[in-house]
Amino acid sequence: MNIGLVRHFKVNCYTKMFMTSDDFKQWVKQYDNSDIIENKFEIGNIIWHKCFSSDLSRATKTSKSIFTGEIIKTQLLREVPIAPIFNTNIKLPYVFWCISGRIAWFFQHKSQIENKKDTQRRVNEFLDSIKNESNNNILIVCHGLFMNTLQKGLKSRGVSGQNIKRHKNGTLYLYKK
Repeated sequence: MNIGLVRHFKVNCYTKMFMTSDDFKQWVKQYDNSDIIENKFEIGNIIWHKCFSSDLSRATKTSKSIFTGEIIKTQLLREVPIAPIFNTNIKLPYVFWCISGRIAWFFQHKSQIENKKDTQRRVNEFLDSIKNESNNNILIVCHGLFMNTLQKGLKSRGVSGQNIKRHKNGTLYLYKK
């Protein structure tokens, strides 16, 4: 069984350098609904039987661009939601909001919609749902932080492959069971 992990194509979304907490919330919504910027994609020399995709538009559009068969969309593959760690009208750097939100997720801070344990539960639920696919080569199209957690989940189940810290958009990463 081959498993191909693909992070969605880049998102065409403008980012202001400084934002209030409300600005950041609005930017997250805008990002989730923005179009993608396709890049040249190498599918590899593997016949892919199935494609599982996050149901967020950037992932489904990427899936449709790289896979011609049926695409199985699921909320289980969605990106880890991000929220401001506090409310303020002071404009802070965009990078601050992103980094602090991810640190808050890691430490299970109440400001985040989902914490690290919740994400790990989603990964395990998804991996349990595909355990009967051992005769198929499957593509999985999802998102950056989620892919890191998914990659760890695959390895804990005996799947071998690259250990990537920062997945590039629109790139295939191959794993084998």
